[in-house]
Amino acid sequence: MPEGKDLITPDMTLLEVLYQHRQTESVFRRYEGAAQGCLLCRALFDTLAEAAAKYGLDLDKLLKDLQEAARMEQKES
Repeated sequence: MPEGKDLITPDMTLLEVLYQHRQTESVFRRYEGAAQGCLLCRALFDTLAEAAAKYGLDLDKLLKDLQEAARMEQKES
């Protein structure tokens, strides 16, 4: 996939992101404090945009962090 192409978009559910990019689990875990709980437990079927709005997260930063993890995963494989 080209470097400029987004691997992860705001309309993807947390489950889709995690299924397609296992490395992103650590990113979701890092956001547990800000979300005051486990995102994967409470918002697995929400889109990233919905989860960010619901739990007061910075969607742009979350997407950037997830993209970075997904790209690192691609380079390792």
